[in-house]
Amino acid sequence: VIDSEVVPNLIPLLSHKEVKVQTAALRAVGNIVTGTDEQTQVVLNCDALSHFPALLTHPKEKICKEAVWFLSNITAGNQAQVQAVIDADLLPKIIRNLTKGEFQTQKEAAWAISNLTISGNRDQVAKLVQEGVIPPFCNLLGCKDPQVIQVVLDGINNMLKMAGTQVEALANMIEECGGLDKIEQLQNHENVDIYKLAYDIIEQYFSELEEDVNLAPQSSEGGFQFDPNTGIPSEGFKF
Repeated sequence: VIDSEVVPNLIPLLSHKEVKVQTAALRAVGNIVTGTDEQTQVVLNCDALSHFPALLTHPKEKICKEAVWFLSNITAGNQAQVQAVIDADLLPKIIRNLTKGEFQTQKEAAWAISNLTISGNRDQVAKLVQEGVIPPFCNLLGCKDPQVIQVVLDGINNMLKMAGTQVEALANMIEECGGLDKIEQLQNHENVDIYKLAYDIIEQYFSELEEDVNLAPQSSEGGFQFDPNTGIPSEGFKF
């Protein structure tokens, strides 16, 4: 498909007025970005991401789901590709689908977030937290799908690993939104991988939090900021 140079003709169809055409185009380019980073880049070079603000807020849930699935393959790419998603201001819309979408859409959004925590650098992952991903991400830990629970736990674990000096503040955010309670409950899950990972996260990042609950830093009214210009704390709040 790439060799036939059809991609530049496919991309404009992502904004076609016929939903059937949009869906077919989205599925076609979505299949291309499941390939190598080089194949993904061909799609990105055609300005594909400019179509996604509309696709991610489309009234048809199926289109939203496919759009988030597409982006989960981009966030699994290299750091420049992850940055392209951030620069296109798509993180808030992915998070909106994570929060308000139907379960199948939320599932794709969980993959998109978790992939970013694997492929992204510290600043990129901090941006995710800054955009408010933690509460809706943790909320999915209460679902019944073991695969989704595993994906979310992996993502949380990766964020905590990358948080550096901000690990206590991040752990606090997870506790405040009810995430810690859910992780604690998952220590009793029947899936071995889930309960082991839940146990490891608690052991590594939350055992001291339980003891030092009165010493934990308080969040500002607007939530934690990871932008160094916010001055929370004075040296800047950033991974």
